[in-house]
Amino acid sequence: MNKANQKDEELVEITLFADGDRYQDDVFVCVNGESCLIKRGVPVKVRPMFARALADSAEQDKLAESMMRRAHERGGAVR
Repeated sequence: MNKANQKDEELVEITLFADGDRYQDDVFVCVNGESCLIKRGVPVKVRPMFARALADSAEQDKLAESMMRRAHERGGAVR
């Protein structure tokens, strides 16, 4: 199998949320010096490392939001 076919088999399909407002621009992703620009709102195939980076980023956003909410409920700053 040549490298081009091998790379095609490694691709995973993702669809990034798009709302026509805040989440409408393409998303730039860079992992270990390799980058891509991913269009929102349509199914696209990307290398697994880019899909993982996006999933990790989404998880980190959830954790940060949770931490800020807890700090706000306590009436203090995030520590």
